[in-house]
Amino acid sequence: MDHDSGVVARPKFRIWLRPDGIVQLVWVPRVEMALEDAVAATEAMAELTGGRRSPLLVDTRDIGPLDRSARLEFVRRGDLVSAVALIVDTPLSRMLGNFFLSVSKPMAPTRLFQDEASAVAWLLEFVG
Repeated sequence: MDHDSGVVARPKFRIWLRPDGIVQLVWVPRVEMALEDAVAATEAMAELTGGRRSPLLVDTRDIGPLDRSARLEFVRRGDLVSAVALIVDTPLSRMLGNFFLSVSKPMAPTRLFQDEASAVAWLLEFVG
């Protein structure tokens, strides 16, 4: 971890704890995500938050394919999140977001947003 900036950078994603208490996750555009990527992302989140349940902001605007094992890992680690906001801005990312919600049935409240500001406003209700 780069302790100066508090950003955990991996080949496929960057994740950091924002000053407002929200964890933000950004995937490399159009990268394929497998189980090991989901494990790396959830482990990085646990490291950033000390394992506390925290709201998570995920930018899915340019997301690549997410395999089933990765999807299941994100749901399995629902103990790490108090709420999840997925930013979608294209019909494809919205379709993938809705598919994730319907198939995965996440434990934490999860919503789709078209812009970061409204996603953050909703997530702030789940900080602390």
